[in-house]
Order: sequence, then C-alpha cells, then structure tokens
Amino acid sequence: MANDSSRIRLLKVLEILKTYSDRDHPLSASDIIEKLAKYDIEAERKAIYRDIEALEESGVEVVRTGTPKKGCYIESDGFQLPEVCLLIDAVQSAGFVPKKSSKQLVEKLQGLVSCHQAGELRDRICIENRSKSGNEAVYDTISVLNTAIITHRKVKIKYAKNQLVGTKLKAVYKDMVINPYALMWESDHYYLIGNNQKYDNLTHLRVDRIAEISLTKEMSRHFSEVSEYSQRFDIADYSKKTFNMFGGEKCRIDLECKLHLLDQITDKFTDNLFFRHFDGEDTFRFSADALISDGLVGWLMQFGGDIKVLSPETLKQSVRERAETLANIYKD
Repeated sequence: MANDSSRIRLLKVLEILKTYSDRDHPLSASDIIEKLAKYDIEAERKAIYRDIEALEESGVEVVRTGTPKKGCYIESDGFQLPEVCLLIDAVQSAGFVPKKSSKQLVEKLQGLVSCHQAGELRDRICIENRSKSGNEAVYDTISVLNTAIITHRKVKIKYAKNQLVGTKLKAVYKDMVINPYALMWESDHYYLIGNNQKYDNLTHLRVDRIAEISLTKEMSRHFSEVSEYSQRFDIADYSKKTFNMFGGEKCRIDLECKLHLLDQITDKFTDNLFFRHFDGEDTFRFSADALISDGLVGWLMQFGGDIKVLSPETLKQSVRERAETLANIYKD
C-alpha cells in the first residue's frame, strides 16, 4: 500500500506542477503539500523533494529557481503561450467551426498551458459575436473526408445550396458523388477540393454545407484526369492560383500596378513572378500564373484604377464587362 500511495502522490505532484506552475509561478514544497491536501494526500517536504528528483530521473524537465520566489516549475515540453494564442485566434476566426465546438476546442487549447497562463488568454477569447456555422456534425464530416482522401475512395454527400424563396433563404440539398482530393482553409472557411463524378473538372465545396456524408467502397477517380497535377495534388500550389475558391482555366496574366500595391501583389502571388519596373515611374508590371475566374475578377476590381490588366484579352474583357455592369447599376 505504501508503494501505491507513493505512486499516486508522484502522479499528483506531476499534475500539480503541470497545472499550476510556470516560469512566473514557481511552486515551493509547501505550495505542493497544500495542493496535495485538497486530494486528501498527506506528504512531508522530504517526500516532495524525492518526488521531484524521481520526475527528473524519468525525463521531466523540472526547473529550480529563486525568482520571483524560491521553488520549481516544469519547463513546457509542448506548446508555448504565443503558440496557443495563435491557435485560439485561428479557432475563433474559423467560421466553419460551430460556436459550441469552438468553445470546447478553446478550452482544450487553454489546457496546454498553466492555469495562470490560461487566465491571461481569457481576455482575448471572443466567440459569442462571431459568425459561426450551425452544422454541429462538421467534425464527423471532416473525419470521413480525411479517411476518403487517404484511402482514395469516393463519398456520397447531401450538399446545401441556398435559394431565395420570397424574401427568405432556403437550403436546398443536392445529392452528389464526389472524388475527394484535399481539404483547404480559405477566407475563414474550410473547403473540400474534389471532382463531381458527373463532370471533368475540379469543384470546391464548403465543408460546413455538407449535411450528410457516407464513405463508399468505390475507388475515386485520379486527380490527374481532372487537374494539372500528376504525382500528387499540390494543395499549396493550387491555393495560390485560385481566388476566393472559384475554379477556372489556368493562364499567364500580365498586370500593371501602382507601387503601393507591391506588398499585396507579393502576398497573393508568391512564386514564379516576373517584375518589370522603370526608375522614376510609380507603376510596375508583372506576370504570374493564375486561374481565370470570377474570384480573380472580383479581387482585381477591389483596387479600382490602381491595377490594369494587360493580358490575356479574356480577362480584360471580363473586368470591362463587370465595370460596365456596375456603371449601369449606378447611372441613376
């Protein structure tokens, strides 16, 4: 029994150090004894010192310090506070994660740091007023999609599309069989990149709009038949060429831009850029590969006259038609 009680105490000492100690909040032997008492575990100071030595011998990095007070703490072997901050911010901004699931996930992330650091994080948590999906089954959907992608199998889904009925939006569900290739997070939404078996191109489907999903036994169509990729589906390359999740024909584009947009251009087109700039001028020209799409046209138009399309002609015409449509709307 003595050995059993010692093991229980050792585990509780480890739990206490992980939960309550960090660089700014070291725990003394007396602090640990006080917290053990809440679990009805009695211990002397020498026993605590032996437990700490046992933890060190087992590989736990226990740091002894004299500031801000004498004691010890566990050097985190997992996530640091700034890393957890980034993860929490990502969860909060992810529109596809339902509110309830977001709260649960944030609580789990807080558990990666000490209780003191978790308290520091509470002020930055704001989920209530954010736009969140109402699809509570999104985790299950993602799980099935991951399995389908790994095992190269098709999925059957019911996909929600909005229709306007009178003055209200109504979700209409469409049955689809999809060859799934990748999952991608874009503009605070999670998308499935795949192929609708009825067509010969790629499609983008919002994961939170998938109402029902089932994994089939049928092997999926290879992505090389519907995309430019042959060995692997390069999601990083594909995301850089796709604007606002609209697919389109890949093409070389040439643009003339004001110099103050250089950062926005290099952020959007990160690779294979060819720049031309003449000293003394406030504009530059560049070429890049992109998918010609409504998303690209919309992205270009947000900069007004600060970006001019030089080629291809099809993109110039699309921008021109969009501008003319807007001009006609605001004639009166």
